[in-house]
Amino acid sequence: MSAARFRSFCRSVDYELEPFQRRIGAAAFAPERELVVLLPRGNGKTTLMAALAVHHLLTVERPAAYVAASSREQARILWESAAEFARHPSIEARITVRHLELRVPSGYLRVLAADALKIHGLTPSLMILDEYHAHPDDSVYLALRTALLKRSDARMVTISTAPADAATPLGRLRTRALAQPNIKRTGSLTEAHGGSLRFLEWAVPDDVQATPARAKKANPASWITLDALRDQHDAVSELAWLRFHCNRIAGRERAWLPPGAWAACEGETSFTPGERIWIGADLGGGERSTSAVVYLNELLHVGCEIFDGESSATDAAEFIAELAETFTVVEAAYDPWQGALLAETMQQRGLAAVQFPQSDSRMQPASERLHRAIIERRIVHDGNPQLTEHVHATTARSTRRGWRLHRAGAEPIDAAVALAIALDRAEHVEEPVELLGWI
Repeated sequence: MSAARFRSFCRSVDYELEPFQRRIGAAAFAPERELVVLLPRGNGKTTLMAALAVHHLLTVERPAAYVAASSREQARILWESAAEFARHPSIEARITVRHLELRVPSGYLRVLAADALKIHGLTPSLMILDEYHAHPDDSVYLALRTALLKRSDARMVTISTAPADAATPLGRLRTRALAQPNIKRTGSLTEAHGGSLRFLEWAVPDDVQATPARAKKANPASWITLDALRDQHDAVSELAWLRFHCNRIAGRERAWLPPGAWAACEGETSFTPGERIWIGADLGGGERSTSAVVYLNELLHVGCEIFDGESSATDAAEFIAELAETFTVVEAAYDPWQGALLAETMQQRGLAAVQFPQSDSRMQPASERLHRAIIERRIVHDGNPQLTEHVHATTARSTRRGWRLHRAGAEPIDAAVALAIALDRAEHVEEPVELLGWI
């Protein structure tokens, strides 16, 4: 199969692809076996996937293609588009249209119920998950994704409008996609790929105002006009406008960094014995806990160690003691909730241990400080994969004071929090004492 053959097929059924659709089509035939596409509402996602499914049915040996959505009724919309393609005179003799099924002599395309228990056991060649943002949980996605290993040629496409929140199943999938090693943002389009996952997203960037003119750039379909977007802007709520027409996460929890910002800070780090460092520690407790120690020098080069398990806090304290033997520790800041051992270790060595409670009043300015440092590329990290995972698992959560770093799912973010703490202490400047008069 190839993207060129797909384009030729579309022409044969009188479906002329626009440039953005050709880009999605090319991504569907890229080496990665999983493709995630996020587009604003109304840009023809379902019709494009229907064409892809019918092409798959006609070109793959023993095709077993499945369409799933949040409900059978939703999945049926895609099937109806596929059936319309199947009835085109150029291919109608090759496909039999049945109730919620298209058949060829060697295989089929079927609509699935939105019930994960009924999906397990399939051996698909193609899985299309439509409008994932409407799914209440990740059970259907997992049932499909785990079936990829059953056929070496199996592929999966998830296509949707933006998730309501970064903590939703689609929000977590988007976070994973943006953590891929290769990422590029060109205007309103973000592309990422690595391993077995490829990602395309058209959206109004978070760092620009979401005007109708900006939204038009994020709605690549020619039939979505500026006048139509202006009408929607005036008619719907701000949250609906941002999510459905700007393709932004507009909920309480959202992405905290622009795509590619963390990767742009990767470089060669250098630490010299005896130099001044600041340490941030986020210590866990319990059998499944994670503890992270992040240290920064005056150049804001980042060092990081992450410990797992019941002894993680003890291991972290011992590591900080080792750092103190090599460097001049200006401060070691920690959350007092699990920091008693660290405080005791620091006191024994005559080093400054500073409590840093993870309250909104402390974490909100520390979160914004870290965000600025990354956006401005003032920090340098060495690409530590564990630290990167923690950074990309982090979301921004709104509070009464502003936003702060937040853990959205089960993935740990301790290293991201420790980095925020370390940077806050490294850039902390005591307010000068103002002399008001003599007594």
